[in-house]
Amino acid sequence: MSQTLLEAGIRPEGQALSEAITGWRVWTLHSNRRHTELRMHPIAGKAPPWPPLEPARAGCTRRRWHRGPEPDCTCGLHATRDPGLLHRARNPAVVGTVALWGRVVEHEYGYRGELAYPQRLMLVCHLCFWLWGPSRSAAREVVRLRGGRLVPLCDEHVQLSCRYGYPSRRFAGATEVEVALLSTYAVDLLRV
Repeated sequence: MSQTLLEAGIRPEGQALSEAITGWRVWTLHSNRRHTELRMHPIAGKAPPWPPLEPARAGCTRRRWHRGPEPDCTCGLHATRDPGLLHRARNPAVVGTVALWGRVVEHEYGYRGELAYPQRLMLVCHLCFWLWGPSRSAAREVVRLRGGRLVPLCDEHVQLSCRYGYPSRRFAGATEVEVALLSTYAVDLLRV
C-alpha cells in the first residue's frame, strides 16, 4: 500500500475499513497425521491455524471482553509494512502477503487487523530466510518433525540437517508442498 492509514484519514484508535490493506507475514506449516491436510499456523502464541477458504478472525487471549484489535492491547492479526522486518522471525516455513480488513489498528511496524486472508505465499528455508531474506530462501525439500510440523529446507541445509542428526524425515519436495499449499488456500505464488 502506498499510503499509511493516517494519510488515508484513519485514526490510530482503529476503524473499520471497507477496502483491505496489504501487509507481510510469516507462518509455520503443519500437516495432519495422514499427511492430507496442510495448515499455516502463526509463528508465536497458541492461536489456531489459519482456516483455508475463509478469513482468519482476531481474538484476544489477554482480555477476552473486547473485540480485537484494540489500540491499547496487542491483539489482532499482525502484518508488517516492510518484508525486511520479517527475516528475523523464528523458524518460518511460509512467507507471504496478507489482506487485512474490518477493524484495523496501525502501529510502528505495520498493522493489526480484525480479519485477514493470505494473498500470495511461498515456502522458504528458514535458515536462508533468517540470513538473507526471501530473495535467497528457495526451499527444495520439506522435512517433517514430530507433531506434524513441516520445515522447508534448501539443498545445503537438508544435507547439514542429515549430517548432524536433525530428528526429521523427508516429507516431500518443496514444489509439491508449495502447490498443495497454494491450492489449499486458493492463493497465488509469491515471487520476490
